[in-house]
Amino acid sequence: MMQYDHLPILEGRLHPVTVVFAIYNSIRNLIIPAVSLLLIESRTVTITLVLLMVTGVIARALVRYFTFSYRIEGGELITRQGILERRERHIPLERVQEIRLEQGVLHRIFGVVDASIETAGGQGPEASLSVLSHSEAERLRQAVFARMPSRTIDAARGLDAPQAAVQRVVLRRLRLHDLILHGLTSNVLLSALAFVGALWAFVDDILPGNFYERVADAIYRETHRLLKQGAQTALFVAMLSILLLLLASLLLSIIGSIVRFYGFTLSQIGEDLHRSYGLLTQRSSSLPRRRIQVLEIREGALRRLLRLAALRVDTAGDRSSDPKQKNEGRDVLLPIALRKGIDDLLPVIFPDIEPAPVSWRRASRLAILRGAIKGGLVCAMAAAAVSWHQQGLFWLWMLLLLPLIYIINVMRYNNLGYTLGERYFRTRRGWLGRSTHIVPIRNAQAIVAEQSPLDRRLGLATLIVDTAGQTYTGGGPKISNLPLEEAQSLARTLAHRAAATRYRW
Repeated sequence: MMQYDHLPILEGRLHPVTVVFAIYNSIRNLIIPAVSLLLIESRTVTITLVLLMVTGVIARALVRYFTFSYRIEGGELITRQGILERRERHIPLERVQEIRLEQGVLHRIFGVVDASIETAGGQGPEASLSVLSHSEAERLRQAVFARMPSRTIDAARGLDAPQAAVQRVVLRRLRLHDLILHGLTSNVLLSALAFVGALWAFVDDILPGNFYERVADAIYRETHRLLKQGAQTALFVAMLSILLLLLASLLLSIIGSIVRFYGFTLSQIGEDLHRSYGLLTQRSSSLPRRRIQVLEIREGALRRLLRLAALRVDTAGDRSSDPKQKNEGRDVLLPIALRKGIDDLLPVIFPDIEPAPVSWRRASRLAILRGAIKGGLVCAMAAAAVSWHQQGLFWLWMLLLLPLIYIINVMRYNNLGYTLGERYFRTRRGWLGRSTHIVPIRNAQAIVAEQSPLDRRLGLATLIVDTAGQTYTGGGPKISNLPLEEAQSLARTLAHRAAATRYRW
């Protein structure tokens, strides 16, 4: 067991502008409630309540500023706060996965950042230090990662270079045209709907009560007027509206990509991968390479056609299901790059990875039959439901989907495969788009071979490799439609190789 010097290695407190940020956040959060309160209460009551709430927030911020402190001591990051009820939290350095820094527009004015400490298995930040000066946050991050037990052991063995020799190596830097391409090849319709939904939720409270009735009435009148002018005019207006909606969606997606990932830079500092990006809110984080649990190369349908892909990773601390984290870009290691460029980047992320496979081992061809049976059953149930409600032969149109179902399953089979190396296991799946998962075998915590009733009938099985983190990589490595004997043999091989290697936090 490592012995640590129990004298504090680093000590610090929050930046004085912590109180300023607390006042700003409280006023921002109270604007809509204050407006609503003003409509039902007198101005005097509203002002009194708002002042009381702001005073309480200021008092709480002052208490937190004067009582909060942190230090690194005995191999732990220790935070302490409170007057009447003191809270002291001990975070072992070996459990720290990432220290994320965020810097909004107001943060940049004062030269401060928000720091979030994330640990293995956490549902969110284990500790939030808001706010610190930028230099103090960088000093904290360097001190934490430099004094992890695994780093200390490597340094004692002479495996790491001296600290002075560690330099930042830029691996990828996205330009403006890359971000435009990222926006054009993203799911533009979902981006537009998300933006409209957020805008709707913001203005819904201040809209008049009859607003929706007036909009519905206006739409009905315009539709009726267009139908009176003829079917061709109505069709032209409908097609033009769809085109304008698509163009607006593309524009919103491009703007969202630029705002989120502006200045995106992926670099390597010693054993860490460092990301920094953002236009309005600048974010940065460091990820130790050895703590990457699963890596996913995701190629959407359009990106695959253009030979582009995105890179996502999961660490042991990635357990949160908050969609806001994906909106912040936390789910990507590299938003967009040429597919060949990502292959060249893999040895940097996994230094001991084997060369890319020349050929993939295929699943059973019964995968096509299995998918066709499931799709055919769905079509048959849909046809039965249509024939129940409508007379005639309209239900026969549902059967025209059967050839399409067969083609989709053939495409899925062609993209379904795996390859097993000495240290890494790779799987891929998809049909129009494709996802390739790479997992270090030492990170496998459970290997499961499961069968559905249809699988048992066909003698097939699905192999699932479970790791400590699978939040951002679509569920992690999984290969379906394997012959049962092959799935069981592969599971035993993976389990034996994982047991023969030592997992390192």
